[in-house]
Amino acid sequence: MDHAISEPAFPEVKHHKNQSLLHKRQPSKEEDEQLLSQFSNSLDAAKLRSSIPKDKLHTLHTPVEFSWKQFWTTMLYENLPPVLISPIAVLLVERSLSRAWHVMNHRCLFVCSRKHNSRGNHIFFWVFFYPLYWLVVTTLLLRIFAPESLVQNVDLFQIIMAYLFFSLRGLIVSVKYGYYRPEDYAQLSRPAPHWTEDQTNRRLVGNGWTNPGNHPGLIEDELVCAMDENDVTLQGISFKMDEETNGRLRKHPTDELFTAETACNGKDEVTAGFVLHQILSSVYQLKFPPIYLLCFLSAAIAIMLCTFLVRLSYGLNAFGDTTLEVIIFTGCLIGFFIGSLGNLNFGMICAHDFQRRATTLKKLGQLIQYPGLRLSEFLFHSPHPEEKNKDSIDDKTQKFDLNEQNDPHLYIDIKQPANVFAWMICRKTLRSFGEAFYLRIQAYTSILLSYAILCVLFLNLIAWTQMRHHVSTIWLLIITVVAISSICIFAISKATKLQALSSIQRDQVQKELFFLEKELVDADEADNTLEFKQISHAKVLL
Repeated sequence: MDHAISEPAFPEVKHHKNQSLLHKRQPSKEEDEQLLSQFSNSLDAAKLRSSIPKDKLHTLHTPVEFSWKQFWTTMLYENLPPVLISPIAVLLVERSLSRAWHVMNHRCLFVCSRKHNSRGNHIFFWVFFYPLYWLVVTTLLLRIFAPESLVQNVDLFQIIMAYLFFSLRGLIVSVKYGYYRPEDYAQLSRPAPHWTEDQTNRRLVGNGWTNPGNHPGLIEDELVCAMDENDVTLQGISFKMDEETNGRLRKHPTDELFTAETACNGKDEVTAGFVLHQILSSVYQLKFPPIYLLCFLSAAIAIMLCTFLVRLSYGLNAFGDTTLEVIIFTGCLIGFFIGSLGNLNFGMICAHDFQRRATTLKKLGQLIQYPGLRLSEFLFHSPHPEEKNKDSIDDKTQKFDLNEQNDPHLYIDIKQPANVFAWMICRKTLRSFGEAFYLRIQAYTSILLSYAILCVLFLNLIAWTQMRHHVSTIWLLIITVVAISSICIFAISKATKLQALSSIQRDQVQKELFFLEKELVDADEADNTLEFKQISHAKVLL
């Protein structure tokens, strides 16, 4: 790390700035430069909290912790019918009319303010969600309390399954808010723009985290949080590279928070923040695989239509004979439809997230394996905001030029102690990236698997007690268990590969240690003191 303040070598490079929506602190290039100027070496950047003034400590993010208070409060709100009853609960809990008003609108328990939600949100909730929610609840009450003669063709097990599947949403939303950071959760009781619909969407697993590229600044915000949690600032830690590679990387436009060059690093150095940001951007900007979407849609349709197709195959009316039966079966269909679409996708998102994490970890590992990682796989080419409307020919030309230059590799030599230090800090930070989403997704998949276990219990209850049931219920239970189990097993297989990759990288590090030990012996025999000292330091760090 060069202690002297230097002018940027490539001032003509135009970096872009994404808006940060963090509430604890607003990261900025100016703040980072001021902070870096106070560091005497890269070790200060790796011990951030001990290197900054005490009055700044409260602005750094800490590892996310599950809040049972936020969880149970949300459980109360989400499991009471919206519009009529849940707003009363909000008012009793918040004890303030203004706070309750903001909470109801931000949580969409009673959407009736254009300041809090868009017109599209109003249409969705008032035309679709609220009526369908009340219909599902009404069908359960009708089946339980209506005269048996009017609902005798409706199997109670099916209605309970539909209602519970639909109600999983409330449990999932409760987990979501349980993992909210305290500073974010506090904004829900404040007026817009302290909290907006866009901020809600960014924190949705099925919206923001599935496709972070649709929400500029989300990747940068999560990387800032990961650095704070690990007590580091990656822009103060650098990799040493050859002059040609260093020049290429410094010319690459990126987010101004994570540039390859800073005023404090040397001319032969590239910041660790730039390296990790490029890896994350190139992987997390990839779209959700269409095949995953097709898989969970197929499973959802199978669960939704199972009851009605089996009834038709036995010569029965799909939606029953009486008016009440038609209403109940319609509610059952809607319950399975919303429950399937809203819950099965979390298993596929979990698999997708495990795959992305494995890919980022693999790319980071390739950087220290000769010949390294190709620049086309490493660099993320994001159009500058002023150039977004240009024709796509520019992108094709860029790729063509890259091919013409033989697409060189980026290799990080871990014989350099500085590179070992930077790589290990990057790996540690990478494992904490998007931790809140990571924990939430695993919890959602566990909730989904719990529903499958409940279906197995229903099967055993019917089999051992000989309770009255329709044959379509058996098929429904079996298909539901198979669909959910298949999705969860697929997600678990991705998690296993991620865990295996961690073991592979540990073996890789041990192999590098073995090679460094051999080079130490050779350097000692050749009486090369300088090389011996350098390799010895690299070995100790690794």
